[in-house]
Amino acid sequence: MGGIDYGVGRNPPLLVNLTQNGRSHRTEISKALGDRKMQYSRATVGQVQLDEYVAVVPKIYSAHDQNRSIWDVWCHTLHHGAAVAERIRKKAPADKLFTEVADFTLWLLTTVYKLSGKPGKRKTAAETPAEMLVRIGSGCSDLLWHRYPGVCHLCYARRMKITEGSKGRRNLVDPCDCSEQSPDGRDKKTKRLDSSSLRKFSEANRGRKPKTIDDWQAMFAAIFGADIKQLSRADIGLHLMEELGEVSDALVRMYSYTKKDFRAGEPNWRQARLEGQIADVFSWLFALVHKVNEAEPVTLSEIVWRRYGSDRLQAFRCPSCDRVVCSCRLIFIPATRPTKEWLQKFQTQRRTRRAK
Repeated sequence: MGGIDYGVGRNPPLLVNLTQNGRSHRTEISKALGDRKMQYSRATVGQVQLDEYVAVVPKIYSAHDQNRSIWDVWCHTLHHGAAVAERIRKKAPADKLFTEVADFTLWLLTTVYKLSGKPGKRKTAAETPAEMLVRIGSGCSDLLWHRYPGVCHLCYARRMKITEGSKGRRNLVDPCDCSEQSPDGRDKKTKRLDSSSLRKFSEANRGRKPKTIDDWQAMFAAIFGADIKQLSRADIGLHLMEELGEVSDALVRMYSYTKKDFRAGEPNWRQARLEGQIADVFSWLFALVHKVNEAEPVTLSEIVWRRYGSDRLQAFRCPSCDRVVCSCRLIFIPATRPTKEWLQKFQTQRRTRRAK
């Protein structure tokens, strides 16, 4: 079986011990990264592993996010996804589009971080019983690899059904040719069987899994580059919004069932579906960056660094307060301020409007 040459080096992340002067910065970075003391730069962020992004980048806002529900985080993700689509529709300058892509990416990474954990186990005091059921069982890179193990998952399912001796049989990991095929008409049972087969294939080929964020971008370009060339930015934006809707549905389905579906093993399938839909969002995010590459060579890691990276601090940081652990003064009702106070301010505003 031939493999795809992703065309990007597979060096491990370049991590450098902190030597920067200034105790406050060292303390903040230590808090943001836990016990690991490392530095990042514009030159090295592309060599960072995807799972490391999930572990490090969302921690910029960890003090705030502990007060956010998963629905809060996901609504922010949807908001910036819609803003990406708006920038595309309005043909906004590249820097405006990149800002929204970076914000969207950060919220998407935060979603993965927020969803990680054991089902039924509370991660923060603010979590509701329903939220504790909405969990993914794989890390970011694994859920991507289980869905896209060097091949389009739809192409894999279709190619696997071609008998070994048939003429015209294609290599399983050839680039995607879905645009030449009929729409996917599989039923739920068939999709689940194909999903199990794909999962086994991904595990058998784990050694080929991309290691860095730039490796992932190169892998998706190798799989979908020809198809992306035929699509407009607007087409990709619509696909991205479609997949965000699919994730929204998958989130809700983790804790809402019909009586017929509420049976042993069903939550496992639904968790796998949620992971697959999140992977689809990432695939279209990388597709959008690949499309932008046609006009301006850029990587997703560079887009994120431009917005959230600091060569001075050699770390990811909040662009508003310029600190590696955000110190922006945010209020969350009722986590940090009482509901009664909010109601008083709301009613005061209503009286002010009537007076005018």
